[in-house]
Amino acid sequence: MRHRSFLATLGLIVTLLVASFARGAGRGRIVILMVWDGLRPDLVTARYTPNLLVMARQGVRFDHHHSIYPTLTMVNAGALATGAVPSRSGLVGNVMLFAPTLARAGASLEDPLLAGWIDKPVVLENSQKLAALNGPHAFAGHLVELDTVAQEIEREGGYIAIIGKQGPTFIFDNRVSGVIDGRDITHEAHQEYLFLADDMVAPPDAQDLLRAEPEINKTGVVDSMRDTYFARVAAERAIAAAKRAAEAGRPAMILLWQHNPDITQHYAGLGTQPALDALAESDRNLGRLRDAVIAADIADKTDIIVVSDHGFATVRLSVNVSAALAGAAIKKSPDSDDVVVARNGGSDLIYLSPTAFPSTESRRQEMQKIVEFAEAQEWCGPIFSRGVARTKPAKSISDVYAGAIDGTFDMAAVGMLNPERSPDLVLSFREIPDQDNRGVTGPENPAFAIGADGQVSGPNKSKPLVQPIPGLVYADVDGFTTGMGMHGAAGVREIHNFCAAFGPDFRHSWIDHNPTANTDVAPTITKILGLLPNIGPGGVVPTGRAMTEAMVGERTSVGQPRAIAPMVRLTLQGVEVDTTLKITRLGDRDYLDDSFVERIPLGSSP
Repeated sequence: MRHRSFLATLGLIVTLLVASFARGAGRGRIVILMVWDGLRPDLVTARYTPNLLVMARQGVRFDHHHSIYPTLTMVNAGALATGAVPSRSGLVGNVMLFAPTLARAGASLEDPLLAGWIDKPVVLENSQKLAALNGPHAFAGHLVELDTVAQEIEREGGYIAIIGKQGPTFIFDNRVSGVIDGRDITHEAHQEYLFLADDMVAPPDAQDLLRAEPEINKTGVVDSMRDTYFARVAAERAIAAAKRAAEAGRPAMILLWQHNPDITQHYAGLGTQPALDALAESDRNLGRLRDAVIAADIADKTDIIVVSDHGFATVRLSVNVSAALAGAAIKKSPDSDDVVVARNGGSDLIYLSPTAFPSTESRRQEMQKIVEFAEAQEWCGPIFSRGVARTKPAKSISDVYAGAIDGTFDMAAVGMLNPERSPDLVLSFREIPDQDNRGVTGPENPAFAIGADGQVSGPNKSKPLVQPIPGLVYADVDGFTTGMGMHGAAGVREIHNFCAAFGPDFRHSWIDHNPTANTDVAPTITKILGLLPNIGPGGVVPTGRAMTEAMVGERTSVGQPRAIAPMVRLTLQGVEVDTTLKITRLGDRDYLDDSFVERIPLGSSP
């Protein structure tokens, strides 16, 4: 089988490369960043992902790795591309409402590329929409509020290839649609590059790649043919160009962002045969990349990092928050614009209309109503609100994290408050981490949804279950039922994602037990390639750290992590709701591990 030859070859080159591991990082290096969308660490096994398992064992496995909350693709594309949390990247969801921000900035909302959808929550996983938002009539090159690692490489005269799933790929090279005479919309050089997504290709002489893309297949492993095609383009075209750059002493990076296992886990459900097959397909594509590196004779200068953007859980019950708020007379109707709910799966972004709620007090009262309604429900997890200036010094760790609305956490304390783009509330749905999906996934099982009229049942759209997988979550997204897969919440199954690295700059057969996160990947690539620090407009800087403890020639100790657990309390009629965040702190950086909610009947014994 193909993976056996891969393993044998990999074992041989590990032996040959041990002596070169002590080489310092710098010019002439190549980094391949492969993103397996939605990969959970516990799904990396010898049966389905042998190539990845061996690579992780022979290189570095990051055993305490974290997705950035909200655990959504576009949020974590921003984190992986820039090293920044949502407050600094400006990406706070997969679905966001941009109209208020653009109106305040004086953007032309009459632009034909913006008209018709900008006044509603925008689904960002679309290169054309992202290009319009980044265009001269909107954010003018600063949709992402600081430079990406790919743009840093371009500035240094290096080579970049950004390939794969539409949406997150554009975040890495977000100025690619405005290149004229080798300059992007901000007048920076944009010359040696390849961009290929489902819906966009550049430069012009690469148009044949878009025409050659296979059709989307919706049965079995969804989008498997496209993932394989993108992997082949990376192996057969991008690696050769990266080699030429490296041999000339210039840095190079290839990003390959796979649709899977995410998209198949969404539609088929975790632990179904299509979802398990999706893992194997992604693993074969990793094998193609590694084989190409070996064939090109660049293994001694190429580091491979495999990471996922987020984890995954199974939908226990779907919740239409807009309809539920309307049913409770907190919102005028499910489609009214007084309260706008951007549905993001495991989390919802909630925006209040400044027209409907013109004063600070009216907004505060409306948010408190929403919070009290939501936290009385079984489906609610932690809620985050915009903070206010504190009038009293914090007396405890919980005070530091408490939000302006009773029962909520402060967005600013967890890296979510972007003054211009963040919503008024972020509602995370409840995750049940240890309950598996037996009796939930499979068309023979009942499916339940909650809306304006309470709970109703309907058909279960997931596929038959083969292997039970722990982790259930409530979710709000149109078209998804009980038993299908979802992410976005602040639960352990979605927060803890996969990361491993192999190559001359990483330790051999080493496990990193320190907390690491998707925000730490870009600074690590920057260090390997010897690039200058990433500083955006107005002095915006990344928040991640280089994972130096995992690198050759660096100290393995980066400090002593400690656990903190801020808690907020809300007293409702007949019940007390205690919501806790579990956080690991390393130095001055926080890594969100989990969250949980306790509903304690008032008058019960302690």
